[in-house]
Amino acid sequence: MRIRKKTVIAAAAAAVIAGLSGTYGYFSDVISVTNRISTGDVDISLAEYELLNGQEVLYVNPKTVLPGETVSKIPRITNHAHPCWIRTEITCESDQAELQGLSSDDILGISEKWVKKGDYYYYKDVLDRGETVTFFTALEIPRQWTEIHELQNLRISIRADAIQAANFQPDFTAMSPWGNQEIELCIHEENGEVISKTEKTELSVVFCGSAHKLIAVPDDFFVNMGTAMPGDVFQDSAEISNTTGNPAEIFFHTGIVCQREDRMDLLKKLRLTIAMNGNTLYTGNLHAEQLKEEISLGVFQPGAKGTLDFTVSVPSELKNEYALRDTAVKWYFTVYEEDSKTAVTPIPSGSLQRPADSENDGNENQLISAVKTADETPILMFLCAAILSIITGATVLIVQKRG
Repeated sequence: MRIRKKTVIAAAAAAVIAGLSGTYGYFSDVISVTNRISTGDVDISLAEYELLNGQEVLYVNPKTVLPGETVSKIPRITNHAHPCWIRTEITCESDQAELQGLSSDDILGISEKWVKKGDYYYYKDVLDRGETVTFFTALEIPRQWTEIHELQNLRISIRADAIQAANFQPDFTAMSPWGNQEIELCIHEENGEVISKTEKTELSVVFCGSAHKLIAVPDDFFVNMGTAMPGDVFQDSAEISNTTGNPAEIFFHTGIVCQREDRMDLLKKLRLTIAMNGNTLYTGNLHAEQLKEEISLGVFQPGAKGTLDFTVSVPSELKNEYALRDTAVKWYFTVYEEDSKTAVTPIPSGSLQRPADSENDGNENQLISAVKTADETPILMFLCAAILSIITGATVLIVQKRG
């Protein structure tokens, strides 16, 4: 009989403990957004035309010319990608060096929108996507040429360069309006694809009271950025809020989308800064290895709001090899809500707790961690449950002995 009594007492105590601890716990939910960013390109083409019977046709080489003759020759530049500045360079060659050849003085029809500086002609207006511009319209063969020029072979080469209009402004009063900018060979095929910015979209993460879950709008927090060009700096923010009736702590971390190595490499070239309510959480590259662990955005009381600010910067020295690439990174938001059916002590309304200032350890990526809230199950409740179970057990024993 004693064994039976002990079994009953143990079951009763376990029931009491289970009943009390079952009234306390944490509710959690997680949601992710996939942020996408694409780089743009500078892409121009050069074609030559001539007037034949009053109509423009493609220029045909070679041609036989006479002294004093005006030759129709129309070099035209077309922009196939993002707005850009353009410049041209003319090289005149002859197979008989001892004879006078053609020069820039023999070129006709250059408009006032071109300015000559050094070896280059600079176009003073931005050339938008799809626009064309004519460099000149004709060549005039020198009248003073005689029969000694008869067998001379002439060649005129025209080179066109382009540089992005975004984040760059030429100085047309200087001897070198583009400065010492390095001009790279365009290595991309023309596809005409340009991603333009849409109307500004508001970003938010809400711990929603009616649905009792995290909701992120939209599903891409880089939606307002458009196409990235070297030197671009994008800034945006998301509102973080709690519309439930309980205090809740919201955490943030990042994850990498499975993608090609060249796209992963682009993530490491782009710069990212994240701050919550003015407190910097991270500064480094967009790959953000150090943000793979959860970091607290703070404890949000019912109805409380906060602002998550972020900046994405594109290095001005980004080369042509990174043009026309797209990449993505995931951001995760997790909520932990204290869910108690009994009276609880309110969680203190807190801002991010930052560690004392310390020197950087040499890693260019800096992470300022907020203190993460642990699962602090109230010890007092378990202690009360244990005491109550002991009293219950003793009472049962006394009753049974007296019975």
